[in-house]
Amino acid sequence: MIKCLIWDLDETLWHGTLADDEEVSLRPGIRDVLEQLDGRGILQSIASRNNHDLAMAKLEELGISRYFLYPQIGWGAKAEGIRRIASELNIGLDAVAFIDDNPFERYEAGTYLPELTVYDAYEALELTGYPEFQAGKLTREAGRRREMMLSRLERTTAEQRFAGTREDFLRSCFMELEVRDAREEELDRAFELAARTNQFNNFAERMSEDVVRSYLESPAKGLYVAELRDRFGDHGIVGAAMLDYEVERLDIRLFCISCRIEGRGIGTAFLGTVLKLAQQEHPAMLEAVCSYRAAGRNRPALMLLQLLGFTRKEKREHDSIYALSLPFSYGAPDWIAVKTGHFKQAEEGRTLG
Repeated sequence: MIKCLIWDLDETLWHGTLADDEEVSLRPGIRDVLEQLDGRGILQSIASRNNHDLAMAKLEELGISRYFLYPQIGWGAKAEGIRRIASELNIGLDAVAFIDDNPFERYEAGTYLPELTVYDAYEALELTGYPEFQAGKLTREAGRRREMMLSRLERTTAEQRFAGTREDFLRSCFMELEVRDAREEELDRAFELAARTNQFNNFAERMSEDVVRSYLESPAKGLYVAELRDRFGDHGIVGAAMLDYEVERLDIRLFCISCRIEGRGIGTAFLGTVLKLAQQEHPAMLEAVCSYRAAGRNRPALMLLQLLGFTRKEKREHDSIYALSLPFSYGAPDWIAVKTGHFKQAEEGRTLG
């Protein structure tokens, strides 16, 4: 799945070469492509050899500058610009695509960045029909992904300007994390997280929608979500966890947390609270276990488990089992206000928190 498409400008996004003729024109149909990809939650940026100020002014004039995050416009190698964009967005290069009319530029980018997906400019109007650009059902979070990345940029800028300690800065963000059972209307977002998340994902397993639904409907299973708000806005649902309840054991089948909120303690606050709530609902459980399968970029998921006190219990051919003795005591960092919701088993309306 492509998470970010990076555009060249001359003879790709628009007709003409800006350095030769400032009267370039947007290629017919490109605006629709930009809008469709943006609505699906696919981020977009630019890597172009051009005068930065002139190019940005032209994008403003054409009314499309808002679509592009961290544009890399200058005279350096495009491969470096692409690498920088992926780093700023915290997206793996295997989920990034680049489109350019120049065969040399495509070859250079693909050679230096072999994980990158590369397209010829003539394919531009066909991209929205390619399977790698299909985002599935549109969720609230997908439709606002660019907006939420801008919020992340605002937070990063505010942190860089903050004079106090990092902990003081995090307290000034006024983070509120709600951890609760998923609702019917949130299944699509839980499925999206399971399908898209590569870093904070313990198993890197792509589950079907039916499997995800079973965790909402079965009394022997649990599906939890985390919803985050802070001074920079409403970030929507940023985490999901799927649990299997056994007689004396809690099995965390899958947890996945959006990489947009890394570095704030949200991951441990979410999973730690899930464990706390599960214990309250199933007090006879003596152990929590979680499988971890190394899959490229998901080492942060292992670090999260270790921060909560999980240790390796069993090493298998393709994965390892990590375990934590129960009862388990957890308190979130003081810069995160955690709220908890209803259990699906508590039909009488009992709440926790």
